[in-house]
Formats: sequence, C-alpha cells, structure tokens
Amino acid sequence: MRHTGRQGPPAETADGPRGGPAGAGGPGRAQVPVVVIGAGKVAHAAHLREMRDLSQLIRPAAVIDPDPAHRAALMAGFDRVAVCTSAEEAVWAGARAALVLSPWWTHRDAVIGCLEAGLPVLCEKPVSLDLAEIDELIAAERRTGVPVTAGYMKRHDPVVQLFVEHCRDNAATARRISVDIHDPNAPHLVDHLVPYPAPPYGPQPPAAREALGRALGPGASGTQAEVYARGLGGSLIHQVNIVHAALEGTGRTLHGSLEHSVQWAGGSAVSCRWRPDDELLVEVSHLRLPEHRRYRETIEFTGTDTVATLTLPSPYARDEGATLHIDTWEPDTGAATRTTHRSGPAVTGFREQLRAWTRSIAWSAEAEAEADAGGLPAPRRGIWPLPGLREARADTLAVREAALRLA
Repeated sequence: MRHTGRQGPPAETADGPRGGPAGAGGPGRAQVPVVVIGAGKVAHAAHLREMRDLSQLIRPAAVIDPDPAHRAALMAGFDRVAVCTSAEEAVWAGARAALVLSPWWTHRDAVIGCLEAGLPVLCEKPVSLDLAEIDELIAAERRTGVPVTAGYMKRHDPVVQLFVEHCRDNAATARRISVDIHDPNAPHLVDHLVPYPAPPYGPQPPAAREALGRALGPGASGTQAEVYARGLGGSLIHQVNIVHAALEGTGRTLHGSLEHSVQWAGGSAVSCRWRPDDELLVEVSHLRLPEHRRYRETIEFTGTDTVATLTLPSPYARDEGATLHIDTWEPDTGAATRTTHRSGPAVTGFREQLRAWTRSIAWSAEAEAEADAGGLPAPRRGIWPLPGLREARADTLAVREAALRLA
C-alpha cells in the first residue's frame, strides 16, 4: 500500500474550505473518508467533481483501480490518498465507507469485499444486471449487517422527489406514466470532465459479454445483450426505478405486466410498454442520438385531473436543473392551476446523493460509538430509506424481462 497525492493550500468552494484535516466535517458532522473503487469516467465526471466541493462531508482516503492512469488522475486532485488492492487494505488506510464506481460486472466481488470489511457501500447503477448476483449481495448485506445503497442519483434531486410525491398522492387516478429520453451519449458531454482520454463508445468488452451471457441465459441474442447493457440496463433502469418509487404502496409493479418491448435503429433505440393493471399504462423509450447536442429527458404522469411533467438535463450538467410543471383541474369548475418547481444550478442528483449517503454513514458511526460504549445502538435513520438492493432487484427484473422479449 502506497500513500501519495498532491499537497497544496486549500481552495474555497461554495460549500466551504477544501483540504481541511481529516474529520473536519463541520459542527455535528464528521467528514467521511471513503475508498473509491473504480476511478474511471463516471468517477471523474460526477462523483469526484462533487467530492471536491463537498470536502467538509466526504473525502477519498483510498483508491482501488487496476489502471495507473486512473489512479494518478484521482490522486492529482486530492491529498493523502492511499493506493490499495482490497477493501481490507482500504480500512487500514482510514476508509470508513466505499464508493463502488467500477463497471457493473465487477460490482459483485467489490461490494461483497466491502461488506466483509465492514464498509457501507454506495454502488453505482446498475448494481448488477444478473439477478443471481443481486441475490448474493442481498444475502451478504443480511449476513454482515452492513448496508448497500444503490446509486439511483436522480432520486435525490429535490424536484424529482416532488414528482414522486405527486404521483403517490394521485396514484388512485393514475392512467399513464411515460418516459422519453434523447441521449447523445457522445464525447462532448463528458470528455471535458475526464482528465485522460476516455475510451470510445464501442463493443462491450469480453468480460461484459460473458457477464451478460450469464445474466440473460444461453438463448439470448447479441442484440438483446447489447440493448440490455445500454438502453435498458445502462439508462432506462434509472427511470424504471422512479416509476417503481412513484407506484410504491399501490401493489403495482412492472415485472409480469410487460405488453411489448421493441428495438430499432440497430439496437440504438428501445421502447417498452407495461400495463400493471387495467387503469394504468407505463411507456418508456430511450434513443441514442449522437448528433444531438443536448441530453433530453421527460417523464410525465397523467391522472384523471392532473398532469405532472418532469424534465431533466444531462446528469453531468451543472448549468441547468430539473423542472416540474404540475397542472390540475377543478372537477366542478374546470379551473386550471399550474405549479412550477425548479432545481437551482448545481443542485445535481450526484451532489444530493452524496449528501444523503454521508448523513446515513455519519448516523451509523454514531450508533456504533454508542454500542462500543456499552449502550444500545440507535436505529440507523437515513440508511434503509435510501434506494437499496431490493429496489435494484425489482428494477432489474423488469428490464431483464423487457430484454428477453425484444422484437
């Protein structure tokens, strides 16, 4: 294990000074040192960028990544980072939690290693596209008592939360939920955020193809595997999670109610339709359109007397936020009311996710301290309500069924 990293004066950010001493998390809040497992594109384009601005809450104490360039790029932006090869080494280096940001087919081994080492985990989506692996992770979480949070960062945007609450409040009158995504998935969206040449968009690597074969079974076609890995499992699984959250408590689920799924444009576009009951239709579409300059996402809930329209920018954008329009009609007079909610600039799902997760980790640490002092540990408030493995399993069930039924 090597300790290295850049030394220099702290820089001021919107959230306070950077580079303070370990544990300087502000009044009543300890800074959470984490091990970053996987320092690739999503780490640099999202999580590490937010961590630099939230240094009073969270800092990388260790990094695990087989690529020296990835490790060097991370350590160039943070002080006192240890290079480790296992979760156990990261604990010795001071890590108290883990961010698993490596490719999805590596998540099973990484997460189990962290749970065995006692490290609470925030795991990027998809947690896994293999249901058997998710079941193993659920069993490991139960066995160790260490929680895993699924990286559904959109769920932490305050405007998305308002949308979900509106859907729940009007679930009895729900008639349609639609999702429409135009995704460039092109270099101009993230290359400027990654401090080394990002790998080009291309075929799945051999390890991913093997993992997809296990996840879908031997009868799956190459097109089904490609769409499962990208349009369905790589993108729409986020929105499937939002739909499941909106329908929570209603008894409605997507798995088992699929009417059709279809791919076109060589697998770069996919659309699915579910009918959870006779009253409700759910339709989702993802189109990869490299020529488009901007990412566009629209989720709309239609009830008998209301329409809620949520629009979201690229998850990597900081110069614009989510917008929610809620239209309602009075049943007697027909009078219409529109309410609009907007997230401010830089109120990103990634940032709010790190805030929520570090709060949960801090509470866990307080509970452990009480237990060590001979008292009974308090409930881990703020941990279990975060999206977890059981939600990830329900979402994977739905998108896997859609992949295997692709026309």
